[in-house]
Amino acid sequence: MKSTPSNPRRAKAVTEFTNIRVLPSGYQVCVTRAKIEFSRHFAGHTDASLARALRFRDKALRELPTKRLNPVPRRVLQALGLEREVVGVFRTPKRLFYQVTFRDAGKMRMRTFTWRTRPEAEAYAAAIAFREELVRKTLR
Repeated sequence: MKSTPSNPRRAKAVTEFTNIRVLPSGYQVCVTRAKIEFSRHFAGHTDASLARALRFRDKALRELPTKRLNPVPRRVLQALGLEREVVGVFRTPKRLFYQVTFRDAGKMRMRTFTWRTRPEAEAYAAAIAFREELVRKTLR
């Protein structure tokens, strides 16, 4: 089977813009929260239409709630000296654990770090260390 080259006229995604798609007709801003998409299209590829798209995106991100349903408490972040939550580590307060999801041998796996028997900050730190080790192994 012979592979065909991609269509050179097809619009390529611009990776510098978070929540902004570059379409043949202009820019589309898309922000999704709780499976509901908030979007608006800005016609043309001018600097003015890009500026309007960026303003709309920034306003939407300020006004909409955060993406995380269960944010890490500020006291835990302060105990570890962090300003923001770590990507890939999720909090499940009802079951008292932090969770890291990863792929192992083609299967989705999950590891949990409970704070039933130790302080919550320690469980979060252990989850962060585990996640960093996973990232380190995949980058080798």
